[in-house]
Amino acid sequence: MKVLVVDDDYAVLDALRDVLEEEGYEVSVAANGLEAFKELRREKPCVILLDLMMPVMNGWEFREQQLQDESLATIPTIIVTAHGRPDQNTEELRAAACMRKPVRAEDLIAAVQKHCGKAPAGGALESTGAAN
Repeated sequence: MKVLVVDDDYAVLDALRDVLEEEGYEVSVAANGLEAFKELRREKPCVILLDLMMPVMNGWEFREQQLQDESLATIPTIIVTAHGRPDQNTEELRAAACMRKPVRAEDLIAAVQKHCGKAPAGGALESTGAAN
């Protein structure tokens, strides 16, 4: 099961990838919306974790284009951001959910499992570390 993480902060990308890979998910990453579309053309994930504030193509622009593409519009997208109110972001962007940074590992895993199911080779969660 593949998860796409889109964020321009490499520390956040690494932290989210580490948590998800420890649970057994395959993770691909992109530093902006344009890179995310390139990843989506290669392989569709079961969920997208999307930051809003990014260069080149931000999360709002990405989401607008994603929703216009029938082959991508149905992929659940979870906003992971420090920007705005979670309920407002979820509604405005027609997202599956919105999580505020820093994200607790348990909350991240629960959100991904909701859309992807439990990873078949999931590892044990050793800590309650947070991703910023």
